[in-house]
Amino acid sequence: MITNENWTYCHFKNLKLKAFISLGAEPSDENEIQELFFVTVTDFDDKELFQSEHYSLEEAMDALNSRYDSWEFVDATNGQSGDGCSSCSAH
Repeated sequence: MITNENWTYCHFKNLKLKAFISLGAEPSDENEIQELFFVTVTDFDDKELFQSEHYSLEEAMDALNSRYDSWEFVDATNGQSGDGCSSCSAH
């Protein structure tokens, strides 16, 4: 399960795809910046196939966990996954 503590280095995957949360931003009123959280699905060549935009991490986690929790959970810090950020095994 993706949580507040692991969302930056964990994802779900199946045989052909991976799903994860990333952070972004957009301009808002009066030169402020609005943080956004994206639930993204890519193939293993990092071609983006789907992305949804969420205004809170909790909303993004709910969307990701409810839709993809049947896929294999991958923790990139364990060094065994072989995917994610060019296989760097989470910074």
